[in-house]
Amino acid sequence: MPDLQPLFSPGSVAIIGASADTHTLRGRTTQFLIEHGYPGRIYPVTRSQSEVFGRRSYATVAELPEAPDLAVVIVPAAYVAQTLEECGQKGVRAAVIISSGFAEERGDAAQARDQALRQVIERSGIVVCGPNSEGIVNPLKPLVATFSPVFHDPKQSLFPLSGKSRAIAVSCQSGALTFAFLSRGRPRQLRFTYQASAGNQTSLEAHDYIDWLIDTGGADVFLAYLEGIRDPARFRAVADKAAAAGKPLILAKVGRSEAGRRAAASHTGALAHAGTVDDAIFRHHGIMRGEDLDHMLDIAAAFAFCKLPKGNRVAVITGSGGSAVWMSDILSAHGLELPVLEEELQQRLMALLPSYASAQNPVDGTAQAIHEVGYAKLVEIVRESRRIDTILLIGSLANEATAKTRAEELAAVAGTTEQPILLSTYTTATEGAMAAFAEAGIPCYTSMPSCARAIRALVDYAAFQERRRRPRTTQVNPPAIRDEVRATLAAAGPVLTEAEAKPLLALYGVARPPEVLAINADEAAEAAARIGSPVALKVQSPEIMHKTEARGVALGITGETAVRAAYERLLASARGAYPEAAIHGVLVQAMARSGREIILGVTHDSNFGPMLMVGLGGIHVEVLRDVAFTPVPIGQEEALSLLDGLRGVALLDGFRGAPPADRGALAELMATLSHFAADHADLIEEIDLNPVIVHAQGEGLTVVDALIVKRKL
Repeated sequence: MPDLQPLFSPGSVAIIGASADTHTLRGRTTQFLIEHGYPGRIYPVTRSQSEVFGRRSYATVAELPEAPDLAVVIVPAAYVAQTLEECGQKGVRAAVIISSGFAEERGDAAQARDQALRQVIERSGIVVCGPNSEGIVNPLKPLVATFSPVFHDPKQSLFPLSGKSRAIAVSCQSGALTFAFLSRGRPRQLRFTYQASAGNQTSLEAHDYIDWLIDTGGADVFLAYLEGIRDPARFRAVADKAAAAGKPLILAKVGRSEAGRRAAASHTGALAHAGTVDDAIFRHHGIMRGEDLDHMLDIAAAFAFCKLPKGNRVAVITGSGGSAVWMSDILSAHGLELPVLEEELQQRLMALLPSYASAQNPVDGTAQAIHEVGYAKLVEIVRESRRIDTILLIGSLANEATAKTRAEELAAVAGTTEQPILLSTYTTATEGAMAAFAEAGIPCYTSMPSCARAIRALVDYAAFQERRRRPRTTQVNPPAIRDEVRATLAAAGPVLTEAEAKPLLALYGVARPPEVLAINADEAAEAAARIGSPVALKVQSPEIMHKTEARGVALGITGETAVRAAYERLLASARGAYPEAAIHGVLVQAMARSGREIILGVTHDSNFGPMLMVGLGGIHVEVLRDVAFTPVPIGQEEALSLLDGLRGVALLDGFRGAPPADRGALAELMATLSHFAADHADLIEEIDLNPVIVHAQGEGLTVVDALIVKRKL
């Protein structure tokens, strides 16, 4: 990781392409750098003017009296590579290239410029932000190297009124969005430090800035907007680093639409597309996915001011009964609980409240009681509850003077309260009122759903960190087994049928039901007799991956005559549907006992590699697409957590008198399959175990069908 100190905190800056014309991007960038009080030496570089904003200018980089730490490059695209070459020769250590016209633009000329720029960056070793960047900002310096209209008024402070917010850093591929977070977050008393518009990410990717800031302690919370990830392995490493440091990542990433879906041979591959895979990676690393600017700022505010809760139980304290009921519904819809407070605490609360108030939860003190008693005394009682993980205040911030009084009362209490405290206002809020509560360490929300989403994010991140701290079980298969599987996979054709796939999975411990591959009707009848009726018969051909569509499956067959007839019928159907297919025979298999139908599989994502998928079978996968993904490998505990993410997971717990399913056996199979896929990631494109029948708790499961599709090397 290169040192970004000269990029974010340079001792001197050259603006190459500087101008005094504030109607141009070059002029505004120069103006903002100067007027926002950059304390270092500024060197305008331009051939057209002898001075810029009263400062001497230089015709070329070579003429500068020193090698500046940072070059801000705003010249036509055709001259950028040459300009950067001159910077390298001068000894410039870092550059922000605002010029556009490179990889983001179609055409041979743009691609040639991009390639030339890459070569200069590699030769010179200059740390480069961009090109096609909107610049960088570091209020701590202060350094404002951008033309963004957010910074048009140098009299406006780069920091909010309150200084209590934890530091937030931003790195975005979108230039305009980079500084929109500061513009929209400042009234909410959020303190932004380092901000980088990553542009095309020719040299540094958005997560590289995060990596450096984790090491230097430059921020506690990170916001990012991504359009693509060039180095997924490094991205995941940085995400792990942030998680280990306890520094939340809140990321927006585009590419979730159905247009992102790719064609695939297996059910698993067909269900995987950019959005679901990204979500899986984010979940695995504890990254919170932002839906829009305000959503990301809602979450950032919670992390900027709040402790992490120990669970999902919320106490609501309010003077508005209607708001309490409404908020309770919203909190419940977000999976948050509102348990009734302990009787002893209710009695102490009621001693402060009128008889018509409620102290169960929500604590509705009524408007008059809140006016007379305030929130602080109620919080002091509620925080003693062992049933509560978060405290939510509901009130009005329309009266700034009253809001400041309430905030001052809460300041001492909030600092010593174990639970995080948030406030939702049902009226508009003045900046002064929000600043007063921010000084007390309490973030304010003007939208009830936004507040609920913020609490949910705190709860989810706390749960993620708790999972991280638990010891992880590892599954190591003997090298001899891995080598045997690898050799067989390497020698196999592009598709392994069920009869070929299951023996390989069995070497990893995946149990097979009683089954025999038959190559004629006599063998099929003999196999059925040994297995016992009823049986299923399935055509085996690498060209027939979806056997039911070729009428290549017969279920519940009993008796020798019926087995023989089914065998001949299946072969005829398969040959009729696929005349050129190589048919390896018919698999005769014992019919599985009843249970819950599950689809389990692996698909190889082009960015993140093998991804394990699990979903409830039948209508849940075909229509509702109730599936969950995760990168491999995983342990059984993470497998159980993945199952909990399914919308229909309650179906595994037993209903209408049915016993609960054997979740433990399913989690074990998921973990085993994930290790199988991880061990042979370079050879496997897709795996389908569909269906897997999970029997009653303690009775295991049956892998009914299996398919392996190899990667095209």
